Amino acid sequence: MDKNLELLEKFESLSEEFETYQNFAESTIQIMSEKNTKLEKRLDNLTNIVEISKYINSNISDTNLISMINDMIIGISGVTYSSIYLFEFDKLVVKATNSYEVDLNLKFKDHFVQLDEGKLFVINSKDFVEEDLIKDKIHSIIGIPINLRDKFTGYIIVEHTLWNFFSQEHINFISSIANQIAIAIENSLLYAKVKESSVRDPLLGIYNRKYFFDTIEDKLSRNAFIEFAIVMMDIDDFKKVNDVYGHQVGDEILLCVTDTINENLQKEDIVARYGGEEIVIYIHEVKDYNVVYDRIDNIRKQITSTISKSKNLKNSITASFGISYYRGNKNVDKVLKTADIMLYKAKSRGKNRVISE
Repeated sequence: MDKNLELLEKFESLSEEFETYQNFAESTIQIMSEKNTKLEKRLDNLTNIVEISKYINSNISDTNLISMINDMIIGISGVTYSSIYLFEFDKLVVKATNSYEVDLNLKFKDHFVQLDEGKLFVINSKDFVEEDLIKDKIHSIIGIPINLRDKFTGYIIVEHTLWNFFSQEHINFISSIANQIAIAIENSLLYAKVKESSVRDPLLGIYNRKYFFDTIEDKLSRNAFIEFAIVMMDIDDFKKVNDVYGHQVGDEILLCVTDTINENLQKEDIVARYGGEEIVIYIHEVKDYNVVYDRIDNIRKQITSTISKSKNLKNSITASFGISYYRGNKNVDKVLKTADIMLYKAKSRGKNRVISE
């Protein structure tokens, strides 16, 4: 009997130990499972960030890139609304959104958010906005600043209908996206600069010859019946200017001539360096040949009257011009050739004049 009692006590003791071990094991498994879940979420977020980064880098020249990033934020984070605001002329302007209310001053008028300070903010409210201002009742919002090299350049603002929805993981994820957007903006600016430099003359800043004619061909591909003028111009005796005053002064004169031309062009007109001191001008949608002639002759007069005085030169700087017109019955090369012939006539008749076909 004593032996049976001893065995029973031993059994109960082992049962208690087993139950304690089982509880400990289950608790450890639960903790490990929670840690694994958190690690999986972090891994998912990291994977999403890497994929977004790859996507941004492969679509850096796409004009809809910011909108596409905003769509990704909505799809990945499961928010109700997402909006991306960037600064333009010292004002936050919405660049992408799926929200009905985009006026930040109206949205945050009762919540004391200082948007111009560029700080992260979190808002939870059970009465967030008036119901007539927005389709869904929003109860959670976070605003993540976008900083480009420590300069505040915008916000990502995400919203959800659930109160206290956003966790630190959401903030970390959206912050990473904000960094990617900042990199995308910087890369886009660099891309634009490289692209722009490839079509502009490095000295004068006006377009190069290839871009000039590519643009005209593009215009004609969309409308073959437009009428326009091509003007060829050349600074008279420019070699003598370089020989007497030096190439640095010659470059300054070229820049002054270019500025004078640009000041007299209209929005759709184009000016490009044809070669050396020769400049070619596209005058858009010509309706009156006399008006074109007067505009070009006015440029000629301004070059003669202003540049020589501003540079204190002994001899006046003059330029000759030749004008030809596209009327839909000849190709651009023929128009250019005719303008060149007109320029030659202007030179042979004494220079400092405009000759039109």
